[in-house]
Amino acid sequence: MIVKELIEQLKKYNNLDDEIVCAYWSYDDVTHSHDDFNKSHWHELVSRFDNHDFQQACDEIHNEIREMLWRNDNE
Repeated sequence: MIVKELIEQLKKYNNLDDEIVCAYWSYDDVTHSHDDFNKSHWHELVSRFDNHDFQQACDEIHNEIREMLWRNDNE
């Protein structure tokens, strides 16, 4: 995803003062940990995730929410 597309999406569906949970990776983030990772690798990685639904991450967030609510109900 291109940064400007993410910004447009965030502005479209959220108020500018909203708090959100957000995770992103940039090329620099990856190359900081993997010296042999190059732009060609990066473009391939980005294309693999272009239409990824991130369901596992969503499931983990929902699990955390349920756990927090359960703890709150049982205190």
